Amino acid sequence: MFLRKQVKLDTWLSNILILLLSVFCINTIGAQREEINSDVNPEQVDMIKKYNTLSAAAPQAFTKHITDPSNTEALERLVSLSNDFLTTYPSFKRIGEVNYYLGKALVQLGRVENGIVSLEKMITDTSPNHIAETHYPDNIGDVLRWSPLEHGLLELGLAHDKLKQYDKADTVYKKLITHPAFGDGLQARIARGIIELDIALRTGEVSKPHNAWIGQTAPNFRMRYGKDRQQLISLNQFEGHVVLFYYGNTDTQNLAQLHEKYKDKLFQIISVNADVSESHTTKAIEEKGDAWIHYHDNYGKVVDMFQIRTLPVLFLIDSEGVIRKTQLDAASLEKAVDELVKENFAKYDDLRTQTVIAKAVKAHGGREKLMAVKNMTRDYSLFIALPDGTLHKYGGGKAYLYPNKYRSDFYSTDGGNYRIMSDGKMIYFSDGNTVAKLDDDKVEMQMQQEKDMAFREPIWLLKTLAQSKIPVEYVGIENVEDEPASVLSVKQPSGIPIKLYISSKTHHLVKIVIEGETDKVVKLFKVFKDVDGIILPHQSITITDDEHHETHFSNAILNAEIAPQLFDPKELAK
Repeated sequence: MFLRKQVKLDTWLSNILILLLSVFCINTIGAQREEINSDVNPEQVDMIKKYNTLSAAAPQAFTKHITDPSNTEALERLVSLSNDFLTTYPSFKRIGEVNYYLGKALVQLGRVENGIVSLEKMITDTSPNHIAETHYPDNIGDVLRWSPLEHGLLELGLAHDKLKQYDKADTVYKKLITHPAFGDGLQARIARGIIELDIALRTGEVSKPHNAWIGQTAPNFRMRYGKDRQQLISLNQFEGHVVLFYYGNTDTQNLAQLHEKYKDKLFQIISVNADVSESHTTKAIEEKGDAWIHYHDNYGKVVDMFQIRTLPVLFLIDSEGVIRKTQLDAASLEKAVDELVKENFAKYDDLRTQTVIAKAVKAHGGREKLMAVKNMTRDYSLFIALPDGTLHKYGGGKAYLYPNKYRSDFYSTDGGNYRIMSDGKMIYFSDGNTVAKLDDDKVEMQMQQEKDMAFREPIWLLKTLAQSKIPVEYVGIENVEDEPASVLSVKQPSGIPIKLYISSKTHHLVKIVIEGETDKVVKLFKVFKDVDGIILPHQSITITDDEHHETHFSNAILNAEIAPQLFDPKELAK
């Protein structure tokens, strides 16, 4: 079998084949807070389960307190879980984290003296090197790594301030600020701001807590969004865009106005619902559609990562992912957005870049024709280079391609016949007899790869460039097979950059380079074909490490009549 290992054949179709043949080999990583080893005794299993329950309850309890201070049920449950755990398992290796959760919850419930006792015990018993990990039960896999000692020192100082014990509070704040490991951190920044306040203004609450983020890189997190909550995206995928990250009431009219004014200027809004119920997020989507991203923070992940203490809060993030502004009123916000948008465009919207793109779009058929392409069908043949330099065909088939879904009917030279289909939410495959779908825990990873591959498909890539909806950076001139080509750098939906090589002579897209963490893929376009007035790559070559593969395309049809049942999973086996 020539596919002796899983390789990246960097086209829609050959990658589909690899997925089909290796779908059961994809590795996934679990997201438990503490791994449960089957060899441990039942008491240890119970301890770990209770700790996982406790650590999941903590961020949700603190989030509910922010959104509805009168609702103390979640905090009381957290106190009960913590006390029970401390009594039953006092020697647990993460006991400092439990004392932190307990102390913070007690302070928020108004039992400040008791909270101070727990926080002081945590500080006494916790090493500066101890790093806690918060895993969220949303099955996305984000992990927050934090120091209980660093966070506990700030919480203890605030608790003393609540009791007007300012001298004790200052001692704790100064310990945090001068600590060699924490002195440059966010908690120390907040502590410095508190010490600079007049004592009369110190109430144990942070007056402008989020200003400490200014100049810092925004924490990255992933979120499910959209009406069906099946779309997955991460904050760092918007590098190159100005991002308004808002946490509060999703009905804010200012967001709609800003979206309408800047939606085509590399500007993105992420609106997080602060209500404990998801109904407000659903209502916002029903009323406004998915014009921008609406996200419901039901596990307290965003509150945790951004250390949100008051609502509403907004963070204005520049194209490099750095938080530039927080807490702006409506008039100041629009001015700040306008300034950052103009600053961002100045970096990318230079004459050289736009000239290269304009010539490439024209050379491939023109903006009007490219924008009219809704789908494409084509036949394909797959080859692998043998040691003697010859090409050996190992399969082929027919593909039906849309920007957000596809189907491929594939035959291999060893007699196998397969079909695979993605509807943008799930991946299905068939050997001609039965239909199966990709395991749920593999879907997110594979769908992200599919989005990147669709982005790199020349017909969709040229449409995207024609719309000027992504930042493009001019890199320079390099030769491709002895011909000069302009090199542009863009980012895929995953955030991974790729380089585009556009011939200075023909203005055709002649090469794409994707450099991953462990390999490099070079995609060359050698033969071009005119299909309905649009120039398409007729043959591509993919080189991954030492392996060489070719994909030959034929019989391409644009805007084809594609029967809807072809995208019905039930029809795959027929």
